[in-house]
Amino acid sequence: MDSGSWIRKLREEKFLQAAELERLSRAIAEATGNTDYYLSHGSLRDIEAGGVPSIHKLFSLSCFLHIPYDDLLQIFGVNLQDAARFASPINPSETALIPTGPWEGRPFPFRLKFSPQLAQDETHLLGPNPNEWAELPTGPFNLDVQRYRYAAVGLKDDTMSDLLPPGSLVEVDTEQVLPQTFAWTTLRNRPIFLVSHSNQYTCCWCQEERGELMLMPHPLSQQPIRCYQTPGEATVVGRVVAARVSFVEAEPHRSGTSLLTEAT
Repeated sequence: MDSGSWIRKLREEKFLQAAELERLSRAIAEATGNTDYYLSHGSLRDIEAGGVPSIHKLFSLSCFLHIPYDDLLQIFGVNLQDAARFASPINPSETALIPTGPWEGRPFPFRLKFSPQLAQDETHLLGPNPNEWAELPTGPFNLDVQRYRYAAVGLKDDTMSDLLPPGSLVEVDTEQVLPQTFAWTTLRNRPIFLVSHSNQYTCCWCQEERGELMLMPHPLSQQPIRCYQTPGEATVVGRVVAARVSFVEAEPHRSGTSLLTEAT
């Protein structure tokens, strides 16, 4: 999938309209005093058609899509880890100044912040680069970011109860998006899907009838059955085909703790 299609797909999964992106990016431009952060409808159209955004517009996209800036750079073929490989070697026998920047001695006026509490408590998509998933075990996943997406089940999300307990890591096949009704023999055999709705994600069983998508929780869950109009209010990201499941009860998020304390 090319960069433009990937950006458009992720934006549509979050139900973000071009007009909303314009409004949000204008707020960033006003807060920073820099109009380069502004993402007009035409700019977004060019990016989704395959154009390469400026560093400031990429920053705005990072904020709205909740994707780390480094991960978005990789979508456009830039890997920051390659900088050390291609940089000119430093001669330790020569005296050199320590590089400084315009931010020295004063606070940076605007900083991108991802809330670890939000990221841990609610189910969320992971970035496209598995190497950036710090402390998260990945095997036996396919790790094919063209076809599969990866998500972490939030520590407060018990929708699938003991099948996918809070803290699980799931692999989602984006080519399987149609809920099917057939004679499964056990709850474990019933297909589980990752659904995007109301700017949130939920792993659940699905049932679709007359344009309405029903999100069915595990019977032992504390979650209700939820119904959304599709595709306007909810969309199926794909079917869960693999999972790393925690055997230790997930604890509320604490700074410096791993998402999965023990898994198999």
